[in-house]
Amino acid sequence: MNFSEIAVYTTSEMAEVVAYFLQEVCMDGVSIYDIKDLYDNPSWDYKEEGIELQYASEVVVKGYCNLEDTDSVLHFLRQSLSGLTDAGSLDIVVNTVDGNAWVDSFRKTFRPIETERLVICPEWQSVETPKTVFLMDSGVAFGTGQHETTSMCLEILEKLNLTGKKVLDVGCGSGILGLCALLLGAKQAELVDIDVQATDVAKHNAEINGLTQRATVKTGNLTEQTSGKFDIVFANLTADILQLLRADIAQVVKRGTLLVLSGILDVKLDGVLALYCDIFQVLEIKQKGEWRALILKRK
Repeated sequence: MNFSEIAVYTTSEMAEVVAYFLQEVCMDGVSIYDIKDLYDNPSWDYKEEGIELQYASEVVVKGYCNLEDTDSVLHFLRQSLSGLTDAGSLDIVVNTVDGNAWVDSFRKTFRPIETERLVICPEWQSVETPKTVFLMDSGVAFGTGQHETTSMCLEILEKLNLTGKKVLDVGCGSGILGLCALLLGAKQAELVDIDVQATDVAKHNAEINGLTQRATVKTGNLTEQTSGKFDIVFANLTADILQLLRADIAQVVKRGTLLVLSGILDVKLDGVLALYCDIFQVLEIKQKGEWRALILKRK
């Protein structure tokens, strides 16, 4: 099956903002190609010959959409990007790509990612480490832990006392947050996403990590698929979606539940806080670049 690959050329400083707009209208597979990452990642102890050729002089942010959606995606992007300044050329290049080739290209640039307690390792590679290893195949849902919004969630997750906890991962993508919570001590995790491609990948990742007995993966809207109350809830989405899900999330928490919200651009932070702070207490606001993550506690 063919897709449209939308590539936007920008700067390192504005890449996450461009990615935000692509995520609004593209599939989950939004990637940032910044040659600085090739040399700044301490987990890469080698690099393939010629791999630098995959990177351009500007940072390239790529998203993918169905062929029939291309015109509407481009219209949205041109309108959204027109307000950015000091963002590089913002040239947009469209190519038609084969879905399998797209994933193969991504695999060539994905190497193990090391955090304080975890090593996120592609299923097709191996790594020797004393840390907990999370094997993953991100498929077309991506969600590898490299994005700042996900890395903040992982940093928060690693510091939590997860022992015996029941965890919910809303908009789970590849399942990285819910499944890593299980690896670090959670008793049970429920993973929900509206995208069947994402949940298929999450189920596969649960299987290859031996977590199928403790992980439940569901496709659909949150309130249609989930009931009961959770000790810890992760929702790494976008500010607009988090605002839409406010009432649904309120139904799956109890007094003392920790809620971690991420995917919030700094300019959207006040709007999210205004909706959630009526029943949640703000424990911490984390930031990386233009992105914010919230640690909240149900009052």
